[in-house]
Amino acid sequence: MPVKKLHQIISVVFLLLFAAGATSPVIAETVRVPIKLDYPVLQQLMLSQLFNTPDKRVEILNDATGCSTIFLSDPELGEYQQKLEITAYVEARIATAVFGNCTHLFNWEGDARFLTEPVILPGARSVRLNILKTQLYNPQGELITGQMWDLASGPLQPLMSRYEIDLSPTINQLNALLPDILSQRSVEQINKITDSLRLDAIAVTADGIDVAVKFQIDRLPVTPEPAAVLSADELNQLEARWQMMDAMVTFAVKRYAKVTQQQELRDTLAEILLDARYRLRDALVMPVTQANDPVRDWFIDSWQRMGPVLRQISLENPGQEPMLLISLLTATDALETLDRLGPAIGLDISANGLRRMGRMLIDQPGVNPLHYDDAVDPELRGLFQLPAVPVANQPAGFKFDLWPIRSAWAKSTNDRLKLWVPKKNELPEYLPIIRDLLNDSASSTIEKTQLDASVKRIFENLVLTTAWQESCWRQYEVKNNKIVTLRSSSGDAGLMQMNERVWRGLYDTQKLRWDIAYNAQAGVEVLQQYLVKYAMKRGEQRHPGGLDNLARSAYSAYNGGPSKTSRYRNPKAPSAHKKIDAAFWKKYQAVKQGKELQVAECLGGDVSAIVNSSSNKPAAKKVHSEPDKRGAAGANSGSADQAWILAQNQHHYTLQLATFSSYKAARRFTADTRLTGTVAIAPLVKGNQTHYVVLNDSFANKAEADKRKQQSRKLKPWVRQFKDIHTSMKR
Repeated sequence: MPVKKLHQIISVVFLLLFAAGATSPVIAETVRVPIKLDYPVLQQLMLSQLFNTPDKRVEILNDATGCSTIFLSDPELGEYQQKLEITAYVEARIATAVFGNCTHLFNWEGDARFLTEPVILPGARSVRLNILKTQLYNPQGELITGQMWDLASGPLQPLMSRYEIDLSPTINQLNALLPDILSQRSVEQINKITDSLRLDAIAVTADGIDVAVKFQIDRLPVTPEPAAVLSADELNQLEARWQMMDAMVTFAVKRYAKVTQQQELRDTLAEILLDARYRLRDALVMPVTQANDPVRDWFIDSWQRMGPVLRQISLENPGQEPMLLISLLTATDALETLDRLGPAIGLDISANGLRRMGRMLIDQPGVNPLHYDDAVDPELRGLFQLPAVPVANQPAGFKFDLWPIRSAWAKSTNDRLKLWVPKKNELPEYLPIIRDLLNDSASSTIEKTQLDASVKRIFENLVLTTAWQESCWRQYEVKNNKIVTLRSSSGDAGLMQMNERVWRGLYDTQKLRWDIAYNAQAGVEVLQQYLVKYAMKRGEQRHPGGLDNLARSAYSAYNGGPSKTSRYRNPKAPSAHKKIDAAFWKKYQAVKQGKELQVAECLGGDVSAIVNSSSNKPAAKKVHSEPDKRGAAGANSGSADQAWILAQNQHHYTLQLATFSSYKAARRFTADTRLTGTVAIAPLVKGNQTHYVVLNDSFANKAEADKRKQQSRKLKPWVRQFKDIHTSMKR
């Protein structure tokens, strides 16, 4: 065969193959989205349809004389041999009319039982009941025939035949949502999908009736995506979308936590929200492609986790409209089903789609479940059982910030740490102060619990190690010749690397960035929650390793979320997570041995020089005595200190150097700080709180005190008159 002829044949074959590929039929997928109708929901629907009277009873006997009555009430639904069985209480008063008067014959009570088969009529959007059998039983469970059966059997079946489960609102909601989550499709393609919506595959289960919504959807051609930098508008749209998603998940958790009476369900919702926030943190730093949208996957998975809990809570509150939640959960199930089919479906959750889902969550004017802000939310803090945030109300003569986050640390000391990025030669002074800050925060938090002393020591070591692991005990760093908050790419901030997205609404974002004491106390509160509510509750201390497991478990949760409490001992954990947990464990063992100042190594400092500097400071004259154990916490601590303070002329002045919530922390401060002159610790009482202030020397007049203040300006002391201190001590 000539070569030219062969080339012509090959060309024709190629064109035919290309034409065949170009005209190949589009692959259509059949999608089934489940609708779960629990028995309490079905019962509520039945009461509203068939028993819609004040006493929830319906009269079924149409007696023209008015002498006899048969009432039906208290319907209960359940599964029997894969059919729907309905049982209702029957109460009858049977009489006959004689010469215009009713002559009583008998009373009867028992149960009516209906064995039914739920069916979907062709083209219908509702479920009806096919009545298979109707029977009466007396209180002893015996089948009844005779006169009572003759009177009741006629009206019983027509009554129950009127029961209808109308699913058209749910289907209509799904019908309206599809264009907002399949935005790559034309109007014609969307109409083709919505026209195919049908009810399908009904089944009776132990929990209720399961139905499916079926529709047809064509796969779209998937083309490789060119690598392109997102525009500013696209980035803004992505940010607005994930914020709406986070707001909606948070709103749902708060809404349903408020209405349940079960603390266990409230705790479950709090855990789901926390884990969701951690996964959102991780998703936001992952690349988005046509085949993979981490934020969308996070949103869908969060609703899959929440759905069963919300459904359970809704069953506690039959007064609420049940079909709203069913429509919402059906919509989220549709998202999950379409997402599983892959990128050829073109799933994309738009802002309009989120708004539509928000209205399924709550359709109430003035309430926006998609509103996103960073303000501290007292309701959310209450859900997590965090301390309330009272409004500060301080008289000028009592210089304390009484909000729990700050009550454990002196304002003067906090001011010293403000914007301090320590140089190497400042580490001997800086690190002991940070250690005291962390120790004081840990002590003030854990002392409020009933934990054993051994667990309290573990917690204090956990706090020091976590701050070491997370930030090398730093709140700030220098970038482009400016002091800025130490932040990670995922939004972790400050000393304890508190993630701003995870803890949105629970802590003040600006204070996490710029207030080191606030950041420390916030991290300590979170660690205490993880230690007590998760590590201890889940029995991590019972695994090999004993009590130290509590610290390792709490840190795994701190780093990865509540679901990661066992990550440190999981052989299948990702290698990156294993390295994180191993690094924590190494640091924890050093802290446990009293070597926490080895943190200097990650700041480029000389550990031995810092340790020696910390232990060889010139001693000031101190008048401390050990606390008196007899009194209330701190009420009689340091009797020698108090004797010296009360002996001072009330018109003289002193320097207040720092304020602490525990005597132990105040003692640590005096030991770690270079001080001269007389140093004493005063317990000052305000309300039911005792604070411990470190005082330095006595001065006959304010000028002398101000002069010493200038000499000690690095400590930022406060000049106070002994009169105020005496008054506060005697309260």
